[in-house]
Amino acid sequence: MRFQSKASIIKSMTRAERLKEKLLEEALFLKSIVGKYLTSDDKNRFRDTSVWKTFRKKFSDKPDALSLKKLPKRWNLHHMSLSPYNYTCLDESLFIPLGSKNHELIHHLYGLYRKDKAILDRLKDILDRMCEINSGKDICDFRTEYMRKNKPVKRERKK
Repeated sequence: MRFQSKASIIKSMTRAERLKEKLLEEALFLKSIVGKYLTSDDKNRFRDTSVWKTFRKKFSDKPDALSLKKLPKRWNLHHMSLSPYNYTCLDESLFIPLGSKNHELIHHLYGLYRKDKAILDRLKDILDRMCEINSGKDICDFRTEYMRKNKPVKRERKK
């Protein structure tokens, strides 16, 4: 009897058989990681499961939890619990949807905030002062204002 590689066996399987095989492997993987410390590879593999993808979809119509704006195409489902032991706990109250930049911002601010709670007061003071100095305008507002005032004069073509 000839030995068949896994790839050739998978090739000869029907779509339904491949899906069943994938779900079985996924179930075994999920069972093996519950309550365990997950490495980054384990986390990546977990996020590739149908269980995670289905769970994540529940949040796709919600706004960014920080800006309250529509989620961009690239967004993260932020785990409020940072413990690698709780990574597979899919309790909706432990997650918030965030755009990628806001997700990075939350992690950065959390790192500072957990060591110094007064940082938020200082941040608010800085932002309030910037609003005061700039009359609430952003750099983009100044650029737009400049462009309106300095529109290039359109010259007619000579015929």
